[in-house]
Amino acid sequence: MEQEQMTVTQVSRLLGLSTRMLRYYEEQGLVESMRREGYAYRVYDREAVSRLRQVILLRKLRLPLRQIRQVVDDPTAQEAIRVFQEKLAELDGEMDALSAIRDILAGLLDVLKSRYWMPAGRALLEDAQLAEMAQAFAPPNLQIQKERAKKMEDLDRAEETAKLQDVRIVHLPASAVAAAHYIGPDPESHAGRMIADFARQSRIWETGSSVRLYGFNSPNPPPGGGEYGYAFWLTIPEDMEVPAPLEKKYFPGGAYAAHCIRMGDFHQWAWLARWVEESPEYEANGSGSPEDMFGGLEEHLNYYDHIRSTPEGEPEIPQLDLLIPVKPRGIR
Repeated sequence: MEQEQMTVTQVSRLLGLSTRMLRYYEEQGLVESMRREGYAYRVYDREAVSRLRQVILLRKLRLPLRQIRQVVDDPTAQEAIRVFQEKLAELDGEMDALSAIRDILAGLLDVLKSRYWMPAGRALLEDAQLAEMAQAFAPPNLQIQKERAKKMEDLDRAEETAKLQDVRIVHLPASAVAAAHYIGPDPESHAGRMIADFARQSRIWETGSSVRLYGFNSPNPPPGGGEYGYAFWLTIPEDMEVPAPLEKKYFPGGAYAAHCIRMGDFHQWAWLARWVEESPEYEANGSGSPEDMFGGLEEHLNYYDHIRSTPEGEPEIPQLDLLIPVKPRGIR
């Protein structure tokens, strides 16, 4: 039976959410915690936990946070009806696109089976064979022509949405960094405030150096939930001193596969990992250890501007680059 009030750590374990995601949901106005008198940590009541369960379900149904807030905040069901109708229409379009892909693949398979003794390139790409394929797909009337045209549009749309569109290969420059590390409840918030305080005290934006902020789990959250750690690395000039408890370290830089997300969309780590795994040109070049996310990084974008405009506390970062270290395939 659930308690009347639960700490951030207890809710994190119960629902399988990181403390970072809980804090982000609060920042987005999806849920509220409270400060219990005489207690150091913030807590969630039963209503908040129930609301979090609703948010988790709606996220699994692929609704963006903006629409989730519209659904859970609406005093009537009208907004939820509208949002769900839009999502169903979107899914119907995706199903049509997949159906188009299946039909065309089936047609290509029939061509190959009828010419199984020929190399596939010849069977599919010679002008004569293409003409036969086009004739096989040729519609007998205008209505079918329109249906075929729509199917090809669906195919184009499916190709656009079935893969990550913005993966870049970037080279991160080597740099000295100020490193903040915290293990315990809400580690991103603790380490983030340490870095933000240092950045303001040193007026890092006036040093003339690049101001970039990287973060990563250290160590990763345990599979069954529980405490974990997070580290931030802020790039600094080579000769800058770093006060304790921060440490001065050296980041070697290197090549990374990069994919930009909105804060909170951390499920897309799996998408980027799949892109690297399936890439014909690049392969992962990480640490080999899950304790530091295999060398992966989360760059909190435009930190230079955000820290200058935030006089206290940790600045809100709306976008991140997910970064996986890579190297060309075949390079040892």
